[in-house]
Amino acid sequence: MKKTLIALDVGRSAVKAIAESASGIVETVFPSITMPATNIADEGTAARAKLETVVVDGKAYFTGDMARLQGNAAQAAGLSKDWMETHEYRALVQSAVDRLGRLGAVNLRDAYIVVGTPAAQYAKQAARLEEITRRTLGGQVKALSQPMGAYLSYLLNPDGYPIDARRLKKAGGIKSYAVIEVGYYSTDFLLMKEGMYIESKSDSCKGLYIVAEQLVRILAEQDMHVSQLDCEQAIQTGWIQYFGEKDVSQYIKQAAEFMVNQIVTKADTLFAGEIAKLDGVLLAGGGASIIHARLAAKWPNTVLLDNPRMAVAQGFLRYARGIDLKRRLAEEQAKHLDAAAKQVAHA
Repeated sequence: MKKTLIALDVGRSAVKAIAESASGIVETVFPSITMPATNIADEGTAARAKLETVVVDGKAYFTGDMARLQGNAAQAAGLSKDWMETHEYRALVQSAVDRLGRLGAVNLRDAYIVVGTPAAQYAKQAARLEEITRRTLGGQVKALSQPMGAYLSYLLNPDGYPIDARRLKKAGGIKSYAVIEVGYYSTDFLLMKEGMYIESKSDSCKGLYIVAEQLVRILAEQDMHVSQLDCEQAIQTGWIQYFGEKDVSQYIKQAAEFMVNQIVTKADTLFAGEIAKLDGVLLAGGGASIIHARLAAKWPNTVLLDNPRMAVAQGFLRYARGIDLKRRLAEEQAKHLDAAAKQVAHA
């Protein structure tokens, strides 16, 4: 029997979630914002709030846009290494699964769930992240590093097998790739050398939030006084609402320069002379498109992944499909062996 599969990329700016179940595939994206729920008198708003409210340890939380609007949030949540230990993290993952259910996904309490953690924290936090997510959602949980999700989205086809032998193999061996996944809280680095995960080359540096911080200051110099959350949204859209829609794309480029320099410095330190020998530098995450041109000019083997913001979740889903297919094949094989054994016993 095919199991329900859930891919969760719980970023500090947005939650990206995909479910594949007997009813098909659905996905949702919403801001990583929570706040304690409050009473709302207006019936229409209260009805919408109910859809974006979850209860964690007996306490109700608004999530996503409801939390952003009702709480007048100035920034997204979770700029800490132990974020997964908080009620806010549990509220967001529960809200993600609730939203997938409303979109039609079924059998969510018995799902195979893949969730991610920043590369620098993967070794220390994977087991704990699995435990907390399992306690919140039920099912079976597997944690992977965020950049591993991006790598798998490039390497695997929708069934969970290598998408194209040319992406995996070359004359004389297995191809090597670096991954740079530009998230809000962290920019994560991964090196897969000849198909092998190199743990010493997996690390993280600061993420998009430093661009948002820079953008707040730059816009203030232009007499546009906006919040960091406004700037987070502007990074994705290129404009900001300030007495009408204002195009701020030129200021975003300016704000991103510091981050690009930081990423290049970190990559040079981690991969020290190996970049030119790699078969590709895979670029993913919500900030990928902002820095792509600069990195491609420095490293011509840079590859901007399709739909880079969703690449991690897509990779997690493809990984889950491969695991589930192997499980079902093993079950089918066991049935055949059992049937054969019974035939022999009755002969």
